[in-house]
Amino acid sequence: MGSAFHIENFGCRAARADGEAIGEHLRSAGLFEEPPAAADVVIVNTCSVTAEADRAARAFIRRAHRLNPEVRILVTGCYAQRAPDELAGIKGVAAVVGNSHKALAPEIAIRLARGSQFQEQPDSSPGLVPVRSLLSGSSLSATPVWVDDRFAHSFLEDAQLVPGAQTRPNLKIQEGCGNRCTFCVIPETRGHSRSMPAGSVLAQVRNFVAAGA
Repeated sequence: MGSAFHIENFGCRAARADGEAIGEHLRSAGLFEEPPAAADVVIVNTCSVTAEADRAARAFIRRAHRLNPEVRILVTGCYAQRAPDELAGIKGVAAVVGNSHKALAPEIAIRLARGSQFQEQPDSSPGLVPVRSLLSGSSLSATPVWVDDRFAHSFLEDAQLVPGAQTRPNLKIQEGCGNRCTFCVIPETRGHSRSMPAGSVLAQVRNFVAAGA
């Protein structure tokens, strides 16, 4: 029997589009969806626009671990980008992947679902060597973290979605922001403004329509 995953999305439509893309990668790799209590890996795609958004993500992580102590939890999204150390210290968290490395999240999730370990070794797949590992006080084990401020592993171009059951799928054509408004965390959590080329946008729209969207 194959491995099972669950994705829990928090926040805006951009975050939901990211979660849909991760889910499509996992399904293409042969994984299937289950509730958190029956999953091998749970992906928590976080928001961090308010303190309440952070609290909701932490509460879900703890609930998922309580329901399924053996599940490996991967935390990604804006909260993971903004405060990775905080999330890495929560019991049950097996990996933290910031938005800067979100394109690697599907492969990391697949490896977690199949029981692989991540080690900072020269023979590891170059893209999958953790940026650093943190010592979690709750489990006394190293929690691998993929976060930096370069946003080199962009998720924008990699998110080739298949609508599936959705008649109105999300298509993200722009990421990040070049402004620095005092009240807004987006430049910190999603990086500088960058857009998908118009040709790629049109190609995805045509794919959506061909698939029934």
